[in-house]
Amino acid sequence: MRAKKPGTKKRRPLRVMKAKATLFVTFSDGIKRSFRNRDQDPSYGKIRIPSSRSVSYTNLFVNGVLQPTSVYKVSLGRLTLLSREIPEKGVPIILQFVSILGADCRCRKVRRPRHSRSRCIQ
Repeated sequence: MRAKKPGTKKRRPLRVMKAKATLFVTFSDGIKRSFRNRDQDPSYGKIRIPSSRSVSYTNLFVNGVLQPTSVYKVSLGRLTLLSREIPEKGVPIILQFVSILGADCRCRKVRRPRHSRSRCIQ
C-alpha cells in the first residue's frame, strides 16, 4: 500500500457532459438578409430556429466558413445577417445550435469568452 503524499488531493473522476447539436440549413438567394423557419431546405429535416437564449452556443457557417457573432443575429424563428455583403445565390448557410445538457437533461449555462454571444436558459 502506497503512502499518500502530504498536501495532495484525491482526484475526482472525469465528468462527461452530454450535448445536443442541431443544424438549420438554407441556401442564399442572393437577395435576402433575413431567413425564417420556412426558408429551411426540406432535405435536411425540419428544424425550427430557437432563440439564442435557449441554447448554449450558436454558430453560423456561410459557404463552410465560421462567421463571427458580430455579423449575424438569431431570434426565435429568424436568422438575420448584419454584414454589408449578401452571400451569392446558392451559397449554403448553416446555423448550428449546441445545447450542453446537465444531469437533468436541461440546457446548462456555460462560462463563455467575452467575444461569444452564446446564452442559455438557467
